Amino acid sequence: MSTTPSTGPQTPGGMLPPVAPAKKSNVLLWILGGCGTLILICIIAVAGFSFWAMNKAKQAGIDPELAKKNPGLVGARMAVAMNKDLEMVSSNDAAGTIVVRDKRTGKVTSMKFDPEKKTMVIVDENGKEGTITLNSGNVEMKGPDGTVKIGANTDKAPAWVPVYPGASPQSVLSASAEGEQTGTAGFTTPDSTEKVMSYYGDQLKSGGFKVSTTSNTTDGKVAGIVNGEDKVGKRSVLVTATPDDKGTNVSVSFTIKK
Repeated sequence: MSTTPSTGPQTPGGMLPPVAPAKKSNVLLWILGGCGTLILICIIAVAGFSFWAMNKAKQAGIDPELAKKNPGLVGARMAVAMNKDLEMVSSNDAAGTIVVRDKRTGKVTSMKFDPEKKTMVIVDENGKEGTITLNSGNVEMKGPDGTVKIGANTDKAPAWVPVYPGASPQSVLSASAEGEQTGTAGFTTPDSTEKVMSYYGDQLKSGGFKVSTTSNTTDGKVAGIVNGEDKVGKRSVLVTATPDDKGTNVSVSFTIKK
């Protein structure tokens, strides 16, 4: 392993320092809190019930017709059966509802599935309501404090986030809660990581951001991070560039507080 000096701080051995993960939106924390495994499995179930899952439902004694009519409900029941930390309090097949208790916290959550709209309504024991909706392969989660979207057609980044020449970044996550907007997009370019980092560093500086960069070279390949912060405008941009055989994989995340 060999290392070269970086244009910013560097940890021993040339390793990139850990990047602090973006703060999760409160809506995402609320929706996933306590029953995260259940919710995620239900999302998959609402999207489409596989042949394998259909057979598992039969083995579990679940009506195959119900699995066809309301896969989200059946997915939830199966998820509860497979998770030792969850137990089903009640289930109403006709109404498409299920009530689940988390054994670790004692919290009770009710869920109602609409297979036609591909929507799941979640209500906690305090009456707070959230929804999970699938639309063209995207997932939209709404809670008391905001919205989170996951997928290729999420909200686009603001105009002040630089776009790399020739790239078509694919948005994978956007969130809006309590006056804060965040998002992440990614793309691959045949250009080198050095060229990518130089571009974003220059663009962010010209846009009024204070810029810091970190990089390391391992086996002749450079990986790096460009961090731009505008405290006055309450904006930040974080760019990570990692090499592969096809060029450079780039992830661009932004945050703005309104």
